[in-house]
Amino acid sequence: MVTIRPGRDTLPRERICWEMGLWARGAPRFTRDNRKGVFRMTDLKTRLAAGAAGTAIALFAALPQAAADGVELTAVAGLQPTNPLTMSFVANLIEPLKKAGAGVVTIRYAGGPEVVPPTKAAKAVERGQFDMLNSPVSYYIGTVPEGYAMLASNVPVAEVRKNGGWELLNEVFNKKAGSQLIAWAEAPTKYNMYLSVEPKFKDGVPDLSGIKMRATGTYRPLFRALGASTINMKESEIYTGMERGVVQGFGWPETGVPALGLHKLVKHRINPGFYATNHATTINLSKWKSLTQQQKDVLMKAIAEYEKVAPAFMAKHAEADTKTLRAAGVKEVNLEGKAANKYLSIAYGEIWKELGERSDYAEKLRAKLYRDPAS
Repeated sequence: MVTIRPGRDTLPRERICWEMGLWARGAPRFTRDNRKGVFRMTDLKTRLAAGAAGTAIALFAALPQAAADGVELTAVAGLQPTNPLTMSFVANLIEPLKKAGAGVVTIRYAGGPEVVPPTKAAKAVERGQFDMLNSPVSYYIGTVPEGYAMLASNVPVAEVRKNGGWELLNEVFNKKAGSQLIAWAEAPTKYNMYLSVEPKFKDGVPDLSGIKMRATGTYRPLFRALGASTINMKESEIYTGMERGVVQGFGWPETGVPALGLHKLVKHRINPGFYATNHATTINLSKWKSLTQQQKDVLMKAIAEYEKVAPAFMAKHAEADTKTLRAAGVKEVNLEGKAANKYLSIAYGEIWKELGERSDYAEKLRAKLYRDPAS
């Protein structure tokens, strides 16, 4: 007697066999044994056909989803679901694609850090555990140091897509992360420095000597250049770290601080904002290559719209979050004139310096992604 235990890959066998033309006299018949939770082949004649039927069923299960159902891509995010960057991904790409891509290609949001640690998400996508990743490249900057070039970019994404920069970035992502870069929608979003202590200044710019800062690859070069000690810390641990004095500050986008409750602990925000966010969307390279041209076209059309509307979405959240910070008593420290220029010069200079030490692509990427303000 052959038993087949039901699971994710065991669709109702009667329907499978029927659809594959296997339901004929002498073909396998299944009955349910409710006591043991198994399907049993009950017809003696079917034993001869069982091997052939099993092979056919296995082949059926291995096939991609039927074209009529389209392809569903499973996506994970590097940030919490309440972070505006993740919210933008869901609201401006996943949701619209449910309608625009119905029957062709859609995306299922599997979750964020609660599903896979942010620093391990890129590897999980490369291995094929998930199809897509929406995350700061800084979380896997050790794998793709060229993510620094995205941080230090001041060229609009639409132009990067046309001037050869996009192809260059994908050469890197293909080779180093086993993925295809498909969207960089929230690029105009800036970053800020947030402190729980009174800021000190030296030569007009923040002096972080003696201060411990929570940092990822995004902020580490700048904070160290300003004299800080940096500590690796998960997004979910920042509140406790600030509350207990383990760190006295952190870097974060201009949105999302209230979502973490950190407006209750922050005392000062340093302006102006710096960098462009390297928060991007990638897809497993093999999965990308497996999509039909129609599926790619539908997906990229949705992404084109995503990249158009995301900046306004983020600006709206930034405005609301700034109001929340002010209402909580957070003081804004505004650097101006030469001080602001020096601060930004250090920020961008340290990033390009870091990239130059870690990547042979540094100069090529700088030529495509950065425009010298003095030129």
